[in-house]
Amino acid sequence: MKPTTPRPLVAPPQPGGRANAHSTWLVGLMGAALIAGCGGGGGGGTPPPPPPPPPPKGPLTVAIDPVVAGSPLSVRISLVAGATGPADISYSTAAVGTATGDATAGVACATAGVDFITHTGSTATVPAGATSVTVPIVTCSNTSVEPNERLEVTTSFEGRTTSTRVVLINNGPGGLNDTGTTQCLNTTNTLVACSATDIAGQDGSTGRDTHALTNDAADGRVGFALVAAGGGACVQDQVTGLLWEAGAATAVTLAAGLANADAANAAARCGRTDWRLPTPGELMSVVDLGVTSGARIDPKFGTTPAASFWTGTAYAGDTRANWVVDFSSGAVAFESADNPLAKTFATRLVAGTAAADTDCTTATTPRYTDHGNGTVTDARTGLMWMQCVEGLSGASCGTGTATSYASFSTALARATAVNADAAGAGKSFGDWRVPNRSELASLVNTRCERPAIQRTRFPGTPNASTWTSTPASVAGFVWYVDFTTGDVGLSGSAGNRVLRLVRAGQ
Repeated sequence: MKPTTPRPLVAPPQPGGRANAHSTWLVGLMGAALIAGCGGGGGGGTPPPPPPPPPPKGPLTVAIDPVVAGSPLSVRISLVAGATGPADISYSTAAVGTATGDATAGVACATAGVDFITHTGSTATVPAGATSVTVPIVTCSNTSVEPNERLEVTTSFEGRTTSTRVVLINNGPGGLNDTGTTQCLNTTNTLVACSATDIAGQDGSTGRDTHALTNDAADGRVGFALVAAGGGACVQDQVTGLLWEAGAATAVTLAAGLANADAANAAARCGRTDWRLPTPGELMSVVDLGVTSGARIDPKFGTTPAASFWTGTAYAGDTRANWVVDFSSGAVAFESADNPLAKTFATRLVAGTAAADTDCTTATTPRYTDHGNGTVTDARTGLMWMQCVEGLSGASCGTGTATSYASFSTALARATAVNADAAGAGKSFGDWRVPNRSELASLVNTRCERPAIQRTRFPGTPNASTWTSTPASVAGFVWYVDFTTGDVGLSGSAGNRVLRLVRAGQ
């Protein structure tokens, strides 16, 4: 028998190069059979589902609210929209820099100067199905007066990093109270909400009264932190650390005011025997410029006449006069205290040791640190100042001419211009501002006049009125500090005044 020759699956092409119909049908049939057999198991199967798409990629979202130093800092880390856990995220903490206003890291809160506990390569896990995770970072209470400070939290995930900065709000006693001012002037000299003004950089936009954590009305108006003491006979100021008598005495001579302090010590009022008349700076610290009728002071101090009050500080230009603070306006000036022109003013006593100023020209000034770059830091307030007023420069501020700014708005605009030139005019900083009334007045040295400031650290200071960022409650008026004598007053928003910038502390 002759062997059978297998039939080819594809017939040889017919003349003309075309396959016949029978061969075409066989190829289609065999192709279908091969496809049907790919499922395995001989009975056919469902193709496997496609792999899930990779999780959406993009930057993480990190949300951090400002916090009072010493409270836990909650950092909320969220995955990109549409992504869910599980996911491990690396995070770390770091100081923004080494300048005033930047937090310092450490390993334990008991260490002086440490503001937060260091994290390096710590890991937070977003749970399965979740979209975010919250991690706590320990911050440390301030042991001395410091400005509000900043730290940076950096997160890393799948090769992408996100850096976020947060403010640690100072809680150390001995600092400056805010002014109570919450409104701002606009270019038409109208008082408006600071969010609506067309003049940026005013007092009402910065300070304790702008933070929800420090303006709780339960302990005082807008940024003041006051606690009743001695059964209501006294008031503890938790910002400055000073203890005040509540209420106020009727108008008396300076001699009678000093006698009031002796009587309070003999009676150990509120358990203290260090009562005295306050310094101008101390008494000015309880002036609340946001109170628009009656005495400009928080009601927690009790009944207070809208009148001038004695300080225990003599005027350097004439020791027969003493400084007084007017609680009807908030102005600070000197008045005759000697007979036959002795005047009568009210008294409010304070307990605690008064901060002493050095003399006007001593080279030993532990309060101030000269950084050698045109900036000076005040250890008493935590503020960093321009050593020279604007327009002057050099180690002794002897080069140039002090610039006189003709209006409130042009003075504030100068701070913006300096910040735009951080590497030059800004001395490596980009957050300079015009100081508020309390901040600028803190530089007044009542042992001096012409100028009334420590001259070794602030050389070349002109005998001139200086702008603050604080508008008065009377539309069109602004507070100034005059370093000729040291008085603090208010005048129109147009007027020639010099300018000294400040940074940090907010």
